Amino acid sequence: MTPRFLLTSLAATLAAGAFLTLSGVSADAPALAKAPTLEGTWRWNFVMPDGATNRPKLRFTVADGNLSAKTSFRPGTETPVTNLLVTGDQVTFQVIRRRPDRDVVTTYSGKWNETAIKGKIETDWAGEKQSYDWEATRAHYGVEGVWRWTNSFFGGGGGGGGRGPGGRGRGFESRVELEQEGERITGKTVSTSGRIPSVTITNGVFTNGVIYFEIERTIFETRNLTKHTGKVSGDTITGMIESEINGEDREIDWEATRAD
Repeated sequence: MTPRFLLTSLAATLAAGAFLTLSGVSADAPALAKAPTLEGTWRWNFVMPDGATNRPKLRFTVADGNLSAKTSFRPGTETPVTNLLVTGDQVTFQVIRRRPDRDVVTTYSGKWNETAIKGKIETDWAGEKQSYDWEATRAHYGVEGVWRWTNSFFGGGGGGGGRGPGGRGRGFESRVELEQEGERITGKTVSTSGRIPSVTITNGVFTNGVIYFEIERTIFETRNLTKHTGKVSGDTITGMIESEINGEDREIDWEATRAD
């Protein structure tokens, strides 16, 4: 069993339980685009010996056709997985954690679909083999989650230097909490101070890796409509905000990151 399982972009064949070879495989592109994939972040509840509940994180990534993963119990404890194998809707991998006296090997296995992995965890952490039920769910589906970015009163977007006058100014943070159902996006703005009422986003859509939504506010009897368009890559959105402020149309560079 190799440390990393070679995965081509033909994820649909894996999801359907077919045997994947390295050549001679073809499939319909639209079907592949909609096929389930393990790529992304998964989390589950784990009860510690002292009774506290932890939320371990498992993140699958695909680079150059290779599927790999890292897991962590808390920030700063990220560990690569080994012996990762995906066969149809079955996934298995191991995590080796170093202890002063020995290495602890934990094996994770389960049946997966688009939203959950259900199976078993086997470990010899306490010096003898123990087995636990395991159910991990996607921490985020698509663009779900809280996204944040920094705006400028004078046109600077999330990455600084917008297309408005000057491209500089005092920055302030914006946040939205998004939910996804198919290609439809719903959600609301999130106040960082608790004093600003939330606003429901409108016309939200996520298709072919591009997100679009609108936010309309009325400030001092002045209507302000902002249109957000961006390319989604993992936990980052990069694109443009179109807005009308005091009768002036502006385009502002937009870079948002997933905060939760």
